[in-house]
Amino acid sequence: MHTSMSDHWDRSLVKIGASALMLCAVILPAGSFAGIPFKHMAYFFCCAALFICWFRGSKIDSAYLSLTIASLLFVVFFMLIGSFRATSPFYYIFAEGTSFISTISVVLIILMANSFNAIEDKEVVLVMFYGVLIFSLWKFVASLLLYLHVISFASLMAFFEKYLGYTPVTLEMPGGFQRLTFSGQDLGVLIFLFLLPAYPAIFSKIPRFFRIIFMITGTIAIITHYSRYFFIFLAILWFYLFLFKLSFKQRLLVSSVVVVILSLSFPWLIEAYELRFKSNMTAGSDITRLYQIAALLAGWEDTPILGGGIGYYAKDYVRLMYFYEVQWVAFLAKLGMVGIIYLVFLVSLLFYKILAGKRSLDHYVLAFILLFTLSSGFVNPLLLSAMSSTLYVLPLMVASILRKELISQVADTTTSRTV
Repeated sequence: MHTSMSDHWDRSLVKIGASALMLCAVILPAGSFAGIPFKHMAYFFCCAALFICWFRGSKIDSAYLSLTIASLLFVVFFMLIGSFRATSPFYYIFAEGTSFISTISVVLIILMANSFNAIEDKEVVLVMFYGVLIFSLWKFVASLLLYLHVISFASLMAFFEKYLGYTPVTLEMPGGFQRLTFSGQDLGVLIFLFLLPAYPAIFSKIPRFFRIIFMITGTIAIITHYSRYFFIFLAILWFYLFLFKLSFKQRLLVSSVVVVILSLSFPWLIEAYELRFKSNMTAGSDITRLYQIAALLAGWEDTPILGGGIGYYAKDYVRLMYFYEVQWVAFLAKLGMVGIIYLVFLVSLLFYKILAGKRSLDHYVLAFILLFTLSSGFVNPLLLSAMSSTLYVLPLMVASILRKELISQVADTTTSRTV
Protein backbone atom coordinates (compact mmCIF):
# COMPACT_ATOMS: atom_id res chain seq x y z
CA MET A 1 0.00 0.00 0.00
CA HIS A 2 2.82 2.39 0.93
CA THR A 3 4.59 1.63 -2.36
CA SER A 4 1.38 2.20 -4.30
CA MET A 5 0.77 5.55 -2.61
CA SER A 6 4.39 6.59 -3.21
CA ASP A 7 4.12 5.65 -6.87
CA HIS A 8 0.89 7.65 -7.16
CA TRP A 9 2.50 10.75 -5.68
CA ASP A 10 5.57 10.39 -7.90
CA ARG A 11 3.39 10.25 -11.01
CA SER A 12 1.35 13.19 -9.78
CA LEU A 13 4.53 15.25 -9.45
CA VAL A 14 5.50 14.34 -13.01
CA LYS A 15 2.04 15.33 -14.24
CA ILE A 16 2.23 18.68 -12.43
CA GLY A 17 5.72 19.33 -13.81
CA ALA A 18 4.85 18.37 -17.39
CA SER A 19 1.63 20.39 -17.30
CA ALA A 20 3.41 23.45 -15.89
CA LEU A 21 6.15 23.13 -18.50
CA MET A 22 3.64 23.01 -21.36
CA LEU A 23 1.59 25.89 -19.98
CA CYS A 24 4.65 28.11 -19.53
CA ALA A 25 5.86 27.31 -23.04
CA VAL A 26 2.47 27.99 -24.63
CA ILE A 27 1.42 31.09 -22.66
CA LEU A 28 4.74 32.94 -22.34
CA PRO A 29 6.72 33.63 -25.55
CA ALA A 30 10.07 33.59 -23.72
CA GLY A 31 8.94 31.32 -20.88
CA SER A 32 9.35 34.02 -18.26
CA PHE A 33 7.38 36.90 -16.76
CA ALA A 34 8.82 39.93 -14.96
CA GLY A 35 12.22 38.29 -15.02
CA ILE A 36 11.04 35.08 -13.31
CA PRO A 37 12.01 32.04 -15.47
CA PHE A 38 8.83 30.02 -14.96
CA LYS A 39 9.53 27.72 -17.92
CA HIS A 40 13.02 26.82 -16.67
CA MET A 41 11.71 26.22 -13.16
CA ALA A 42 9.01 23.88 -14.51
CA TYR A 43 11.59 22.14 -16.72
CA PHE A 44 13.93 21.30 -13.85
CA PHE A 45 11.01 20.35 -11.58
CA CYS A 46 9.74 17.93 -14.23
CA CYS A 47 13.22 16.46 -14.80
CA ALA A 48 13.62 15.93 -11.04
CA ALA A 49 10.19 14.28 -10.76
CA LEU A 50 11.00 11.95 -13.67
CA PHE A 51 14.31 11.01 -12.07
CA ILE A 52 12.56 10.21 -8.78
CA CYS A 53 10.04 8.01 -10.60
CA TRP A 54 12.84 6.19 -12.43
CA PHE A 55 14.93 5.84 -9.25
CA ARG A 56 11.98 4.27 -7.41
CA GLY A 57 11.43 1.71 -10.14
CA SER A 58 8.98 3.22 -12.63
CA LYS A 59 9.49 1.84 -16.13
CA ILE A 60 10.64 4.57 -18.52
CA ASP A 61 10.87 3.54 -22.14
CA SER A 62 14.53 2.73 -22.84
CA ALA A 63 14.18 4.11 -26.37
CA TYR A 64 13.43 7.57 -24.96
CA LEU A 65 16.39 7.36 -22.59
CA SER A 66 18.65 6.29 -25.46
CA LEU A 67 17.43 9.17 -27.63
CA THR A 68 18.04 11.60 -24.78
CA ILE A 69 21.65 10.47 -24.37
CA ALA A 70 22.28 10.34 -28.14
CA SER A 71 20.82 13.82 -28.64
CA LEU A 72 22.90 15.25 -25.79
CA LEU A 73 26.09 13.79 -27.32
CA PHE A 74 25.00 15.07 -30.75
CA VAL A 75 24.61 18.64 -29.51
CA VAL A 76 27.84 18.60 -27.46
CA PHE A 77 29.77 17.28 -30.46
CA PHE A 78 28.59 20.09 -32.74
CA MET A 79 29.11 22.66 -30.00
CA LEU A 80 32.73 21.54 -29.83
CA ILE A 81 33.07 21.90 -33.60
CA GLY A 82 31.59 25.38 -33.37
CA SER A 83 33.97 26.26 -30.53
CA PHE A 84 37.03 25.06 -32.46
CA ARG A 85 36.03 27.05 -35.52
CA ALA A 86 35.33 30.07 -33.28
CA THR A 87 33.19 31.85 -35.85
CA SER A 88 31.02 33.32 -33.07
CA PRO A 89 31.44 34.03 -29.33
CA PHE A 90 31.17 31.04 -27.00
CA TYR A 91 28.16 32.48 -25.16
CA TYR A 92 26.23 32.37 -28.44
CA ILE A 93 27.41 28.81 -29.15
CA PHE A 94 26.29 27.79 -25.66
CA ALA A 95 22.91 29.54 -26.00
CA GLU A 96 22.20 27.92 -29.36
CA GLY A 97 23.36 24.53 -28.08
CA THR A 98 21.03 24.72 -25.09
CA SER A 99 18.14 25.63 -27.41
CA PHE A 100 18.78 22.38 -29.34
CA ILE A 101 18.96 20.39 -26.10
CA SER A 102 15.85 21.94 -24.55
CA THR A 103 13.77 21.51 -27.72
CA ILE A 104 14.60 17.83 -28.08
CA SER A 105 14.44 17.09 -24.35
CA VAL A 106 11.03 18.72 -23.82
CA VAL A 107 9.60 16.43 -26.51
CA LEU A 108 11.18 13.41 -24.83
CA ILE A 109 10.12 14.53 -21.33
CA ILE A 110 6.46 14.70 -22.38
CA LEU A 111 6.68 11.34 -24.18
CA MET A 112 8.39 9.73 -21.17
CA ALA A 113 5.73 11.03 -18.81
CA ASN A 114 3.08 9.75 -21.17
CA SER A 115 4.76 6.36 -21.63
CA PHE A 116 4.23 5.32 -17.99
CA ASN A 117 0.82 7.02 -17.70
CA ALA A 118 1.89 9.92 -15.52
CA ILE A 119 -0.02 12.12 -17.97
CA GLU A 120 -2.56 10.74 -20.44
CA ASP A 121 -2.83 11.60 -24.14
CA LYS A 122 -5.99 13.63 -23.66
CA GLU A 123 -4.55 15.46 -20.66
CA VAL A 124 -1.61 16.65 -22.78
CA VAL A 125 -4.00 17.97 -25.43
CA LEU A 126 -6.30 19.67 -22.92
CA VAL A 127 -3.44 21.32 -21.02
CA MET A 128 -2.15 22.71 -24.29
CA PHE A 129 -5.63 23.92 -25.22
CA TYR A 130 -5.99 25.89 -22.00
CA GLY A 131 -2.55 27.34 -22.65
CA VAL A 132 -3.44 28.59 -26.14
CA LEU A 133 -6.78 29.86 -24.79
CA ILE A 134 -5.01 32.00 -22.19
CA PHE A 135 -2.49 33.20 -24.78
CA SER A 136 -5.18 34.10 -27.31
CA LEU A 137 -7.12 35.98 -24.59
CA TRP A 138 -4.20 38.18 -23.52
CA LYS A 139 -3.18 38.80 -27.13
CA PHE A 140 -6.78 39.77 -27.95
CA VAL A 141 -6.85 42.21 -25.02
CA ALA A 142 -3.53 43.74 -26.13
CA SER A 143 -4.76 44.12 -29.73
CA LEU A 144 -8.06 45.63 -28.58
CA LEU A 145 -6.37 48.16 -26.29
CA LEU A 146 -4.12 49.21 -29.17
CA TYR A 147 -7.03 49.52 -31.60
CA LEU A 148 -9.06 51.62 -29.16
CA HIS A 149 -5.99 53.79 -28.41
CA VAL A 150 -6.29 53.01 -24.70
CA ILE A 151 -2.54 52.40 -24.67
CA SER A 152 0.14 53.53 -27.09
CA PHE A 153 2.12 51.22 -29.32
CA ALA A 154 5.38 52.28 -27.64
CA SER A 155 3.97 51.51 -24.18
CA LEU A 156 2.83 48.06 -25.21
CA MET A 157 6.20 47.22 -26.77
CA ALA A 158 7.95 48.44 -23.62
CA PHE A 159 5.67 46.19 -21.52
CA PHE A 160 6.41 43.16 -23.71
CA GLU A 161 10.14 43.77 -23.53
CA LYS A 162 10.18 44.39 -19.77
CA TYR A 163 7.77 41.72 -18.54
CA LEU A 164 7.73 39.07 -21.29
CA GLY A 165 11.33 39.47 -22.42
CA TYR A 166 10.09 39.32 -25.99
CA THR A 167 9.47 41.80 -28.78
CA PRO A 168 6.93 40.65 -31.39
CA VAL A 169 7.18 41.40 -35.09
CA THR A 170 4.90 44.36 -35.78
CA LEU A 171 3.39 46.14 -38.77
CA GLU A 172 0.53 48.55 -39.36
CA MET A 173 -2.42 46.71 -40.84
CA PRO A 174 -5.33 48.09 -42.89
CA GLY A 175 -8.23 49.51 -40.88
CA GLY A 176 -6.13 50.79 -38.00
CA PHE A 177 -5.16 47.36 -36.70
CA GLN A 178 -1.65 46.41 -35.61
CA ARG A 179 0.21 43.24 -36.43
CA LEU A 180 1.48 41.38 -33.36
CA THR A 181 3.39 38.24 -34.28
CA PHE A 182 4.29 35.63 -31.68
CA SER A 183 5.26 32.92 -34.13
CA GLY A 184 5.27 29.73 -32.04
CA GLN A 185 2.28 30.63 -29.89
CA ASP A 186 0.28 31.78 -32.90
CA LEU A 187 0.98 28.50 -34.69
CA GLY A 188 -0.35 26.64 -31.66
CA VAL A 189 -3.53 28.74 -31.84
CA LEU A 190 -3.87 27.98 -35.55
CA ILE A 191 -3.65 24.23 -35.02
CA PHE A 192 -6.28 24.28 -32.28
CA LEU A 193 -8.59 26.35 -34.50
CA PHE A 194 -8.72 23.17 -36.57
CA LEU A 195 -8.56 20.51 -33.84
CA LEU A 196 -11.36 21.98 -31.71
CA PRO A 197 -14.14 21.77 -34.34
CA ALA A 198 -12.65 18.71 -36.10
CA TYR A 199 -12.56 16.44 -33.03
CA PRO A 200 -15.20 17.73 -30.59
CA ALA A 201 -15.21 14.53 -28.53
CA ILE A 202 -11.67 15.21 -27.34
CA PHE A 203 -12.72 18.62 -26.00
CA SER A 204 -16.17 17.63 -24.71
CA LYS A 205 -15.21 18.28 -21.05
CA ILE A 206 -14.24 21.89 -21.80
CA PRO A 207 -17.14 24.28 -21.14
CA ARG A 208 -18.85 25.40 -24.33
CA PHE A 209 -18.32 29.04 -23.36
CA PHE A 210 -14.52 28.58 -23.35
CA ARG A 211 -14.62 26.87 -26.74
CA ILE A 212 -16.62 29.72 -28.30
CA ILE A 213 -14.36 32.34 -26.75
CA PHE A 214 -11.31 30.56 -28.14
CA MET A 215 -12.71 30.33 -31.67
CA ILE A 216 -13.25 34.12 -31.59
CA THR A 217 -10.01 35.21 -29.91
CA GLY A 218 -7.99 32.55 -31.74
CA THR A 219 -9.22 33.73 -35.14
CA ILE A 220 -8.31 37.30 -34.23
CA ALA A 221 -4.88 36.10 -33.08
CA ILE A 222 -4.23 34.59 -36.50
CA ILE A 223 -5.48 37.68 -38.30
CA THR A 224 -3.17 39.89 -36.26
CA HIS A 225 -0.34 37.41 -36.85
CA TYR A 226 -0.75 38.53 -40.45
CA SER A 227 1.26 35.76 -42.11
CA ARG A 228 0.68 34.56 -45.66
CA TYR A 229 1.94 31.13 -44.68
CA PHE A 230 -0.48 30.88 -41.76
CA PHE A 231 -3.46 32.14 -43.78
CA ILE A 232 -2.90 29.50 -46.46
CA PHE A 233 -2.41 26.70 -43.92
CA LEU A 234 -5.55 27.59 -41.96
CA ALA A 235 -7.55 27.80 -45.21
CA ILE A 236 -6.41 24.27 -46.15
CA LEU A 237 -7.31 22.85 -42.73
CA TRP A 238 -10.70 24.55 -42.63
CA PHE A 239 -11.44 23.35 -46.18
CA TYR A 240 -10.79 19.78 -45.02
CA LEU A 241 -12.99 20.46 -42.00
CA PHE A 242 -15.75 21.78 -44.27
CA LEU A 243 -15.64 18.75 -46.60
CA PHE A 244 -15.19 15.88 -44.14
CA LYS A 245 -16.26 16.98 -40.66
CA LEU A 246 -19.42 19.05 -41.08
CA SER A 247 -22.92 17.87 -41.76
CA PHE A 248 -24.91 19.25 -44.70
CA LYS A 249 -26.78 21.69 -42.45
CA GLN A 250 -23.56 22.82 -40.83
CA ARG A 251 -22.05 23.45 -44.27
CA LEU A 252 -25.00 25.62 -45.23
CA LEU A 253 -24.71 27.60 -42.00
CA VAL A 254 -20.95 28.04 -42.32
CA SER A 255 -21.27 29.03 -45.97
CA SER A 256 -23.83 31.68 -45.09
CA VAL A 257 -21.68 33.09 -42.28
CA VAL A 258 -18.61 33.17 -44.54
CA VAL A 259 -20.49 34.97 -47.30
CA VAL A 260 -21.74 37.61 -44.86
CA ILE A 261 -18.27 38.14 -43.36
CA LEU A 262 -16.62 38.36 -46.79
CA SER A 263 -19.23 40.84 -47.98
CA LEU A 264 -18.77 43.12 -44.98
CA SER A 265 -14.97 42.96 -44.96
CA PHE A 266 -14.27 42.80 -48.71
CA PRO A 267 -12.50 46.20 -48.99
CA TRP A 268 -10.30 45.37 -45.99
CA LEU A 269 -9.46 41.93 -47.42
CA ILE A 270 -8.44 43.42 -50.77
CA GLU A 271 -6.15 45.94 -49.07
CA ALA A 272 -4.68 43.27 -46.78
CA TYR A 273 -4.09 40.96 -49.74
CA GLU A 274 -2.28 43.68 -51.69
CA LEU A 275 -0.08 44.50 -48.70
CA ARG A 276 0.83 40.92 -47.73
CA PHE A 277 1.10 39.35 -51.18
CA LYS A 278 1.98 42.06 -53.71
CA SER A 279 3.67 44.96 -51.92
CA ASN A 280 7.32 45.98 -52.26
CA MET A 281 7.77 45.20 -48.57
CA THR A 282 6.66 41.60 -49.13
CA ALA A 283 8.92 41.26 -52.16
CA GLY A 284 11.83 42.61 -50.11
CA SER A 285 11.16 40.06 -47.37
CA ASP A 286 11.19 37.21 -49.91
CA ILE A 287 14.42 38.49 -51.49
CA THR A 288 16.01 38.65 -48.03
CA ARG A 289 15.31 34.94 -47.55
CA LEU A 290 16.89 34.18 -50.94
CA TYR A 291 20.02 36.11 -49.89
CA GLN A 292 20.14 34.10 -46.68
CA ILE A 293 19.83 30.80 -48.56
CA ALA A 294 22.61 31.73 -51.00
CA ALA A 295 24.98 32.86 -48.23
CA LEU A 296 24.31 29.81 -46.04
CA LEU A 297 24.72 27.35 -48.92
CA ALA A 298 28.00 29.03 -49.86
CA GLY A 299 29.20 28.54 -46.29
CA TRP A 300 28.01 24.93 -46.23
CA GLU A 301 30.00 24.12 -49.36
CA ASP A 302 33.21 24.81 -47.41
CA THR A 303 32.40 22.09 -44.82
CA PRO A 304 29.64 19.92 -46.28
CA ILE A 305 30.06 16.83 -44.07
CA LEU A 306 30.12 18.23 -40.52
CA GLY A 307 29.21 21.86 -41.19
CA GLY A 308 30.58 24.81 -39.29
CA GLY A 309 29.26 23.60 -35.94
CA ILE A 310 26.66 25.08 -33.62
CA GLY A 311 27.16 28.83 -33.55
CA TYR A 312 28.29 28.98 -37.17
CA TYR A 313 26.93 31.82 -39.30
CA ALA A 314 27.26 32.92 -42.91
CA LYS A 315 29.82 35.71 -42.91
CA ASP A 316 28.35 37.09 -46.12
CA TYR A 317 25.00 37.60 -44.43
CA VAL A 318 24.81 38.40 -40.72
CA ARG A 319 21.46 39.62 -39.43
CA LEU A 320 20.30 40.31 -35.87
CA MET A 321 22.91 38.23 -34.04
CA TYR A 322 23.21 35.51 -36.68
CA PHE A 323 19.43 35.22 -37.05
CA TYR A 324 18.04 33.48 -40.16
CA GLU A 325 14.41 32.92 -41.16
CA VAL A 326 15.47 29.94 -43.32
CA GLN A 327 16.23 27.75 -40.33
CA TRP A 328 16.60 24.42 -42.12
CA VAL A 329 19.24 25.85 -44.45
CA ALA A 330 21.00 27.33 -41.42
CA PHE A 331 20.96 23.85 -39.82
CA LEU A 332 22.61 22.44 -42.94
CA ALA A 333 25.38 25.05 -42.75
CA LYS A 334 25.86 24.46 -39.01
CA LEU A 335 25.55 20.67 -38.84
CA GLY A 336 26.46 19.49 -42.32
CA MET A 337 25.07 16.33 -43.88
CA VAL A 338 25.79 14.25 -40.76
CA GLY A 339 23.78 16.56 -38.50
CA ILE A 340 20.90 16.93 -40.93
CA ILE A 341 20.63 13.15 -41.24
CA TYR A 342 20.27 12.88 -37.45
CA LEU A 343 17.61 15.61 -37.36
CA VAL A 344 15.72 13.89 -40.19
CA PHE A 345 15.95 10.66 -38.19
CA LEU A 346 14.33 12.35 -35.18
CA VAL A 347 11.64 13.87 -37.38
CA SER A 348 10.96 10.48 -38.98
CA LEU A 349 10.29 9.02 -35.53
CA LEU A 350 7.59 11.66 -34.99
CA PHE A 351 5.85 10.75 -38.25
CA TYR A 352 6.18 7.07 -37.40
CA LYS A 353 4.38 7.57 -34.07
CA ILE A 354 1.53 9.33 -35.87
CA LEU A 355 1.08 6.76 -38.65
CA ALA A 356 2.13 3.46 -37.02
CA GLY A 357 -0.70 1.02 -36.33
CA LYS A 358 -4.38 1.40 -37.13
CA ARG A 359 -5.10 4.73 -38.79
CA SER A 360 -7.73 6.73 -40.63
CA LEU A 361 -7.67 9.73 -42.95
CA ASP A 362 -7.38 11.94 -39.88
CA HIS A 363 -3.98 10.47 -39.10
CA TYR A 364 -2.68 11.64 -42.46
CA VAL A 365 -4.09 15.09 -41.73
CA LEU A 366 -2.20 15.11 -38.42
CA ALA A 367 0.96 14.09 -40.27
CA PHE A 368 0.32 17.04 -42.60
CA ILE A 369 0.02 19.36 -39.59
CA LEU A 370 3.38 18.11 -38.30
CA LEU A 371 4.88 18.53 -41.78
CA PHE A 372 3.63 22.12 -41.93
CA THR A 373 5.04 22.84 -38.46
CA LEU A 374 8.44 21.56 -39.55
CA SER A 375 8.26 23.25 -42.97
CA SER A 376 7.69 26.60 -41.27
CA GLY A 377 11.42 26.46 -40.56
CA PHE A 378 11.97 27.47 -44.19
CA VAL A 379 10.24 30.83 -43.69
CA ASN A 380 10.35 31.56 -39.94
CA PRO A 381 12.65 30.53 -37.07
CA LEU A 382 10.07 28.38 -35.27
CA LEU A 383 11.92 25.11 -34.82
CA LEU A 384 13.96 25.58 -31.64
CA SER A 385 11.93 26.35 -28.52
CA ALA A 386 9.89 24.64 -25.83
CA MET A 387 6.79 25.93 -27.64
CA SER A 388 7.92 24.13 -30.78
CA SER A 389 8.40 20.97 -28.70
CA THR A 390 4.76 21.02 -27.65
CA LEU A 391 3.72 21.44 -31.29
CA TYR A 392 5.79 18.38 -32.25
CA VAL A 393 4.09 16.34 -29.52
CA LEU A 394 0.52 17.56 -30.11
CA PRO A 395 -0.23 15.64 -33.36
CA LEU A 396 1.19 12.49 -31.76
CA MET A 397 -1.18 12.74 -28.80
CA VAL A 398 -4.23 13.42 -30.98
CA ALA A 399 -3.25 10.53 -33.27
CA SER A 400 -3.01 8.22 -30.24
CA ILE A 401 -6.46 9.30 -29.00
CA LEU A 402 -8.03 8.70 -32.42
CA ARG A 403 -6.27 5.33 -32.76
CA LYS A 404 -7.65 4.17 -29.41
CA GLU A 405 -11.12 5.23 -30.55
CA LEU A 406 -10.70 3.21 -33.76
CA ILE A 407 -9.58 0.13 -31.83
CA SER A 408 -12.49 0.54 -29.41
CA GLN A 409 -14.96 0.80 -32.29
CA VAL A 410 -13.55 -2.36 -33.89
CA ALA A 411 -13.77 -4.19 -30.55
CA ASP A 412 -17.38 -3.09 -30.04
CA THR A 413 -18.28 -4.23 -33.57
CA THR A 414 -16.62 -7.59 -33.05
CA THR A 415 -18.43 -8.07 -29.72
CA SER A 416 -21.82 -7.19 -31.18
CA ARG A 417 -21.31 -9.65 -34.04
CA THR A 418 -20.28 -12.39 -31.62
CA VAL A 419 -23.37 -11.77 -29.49
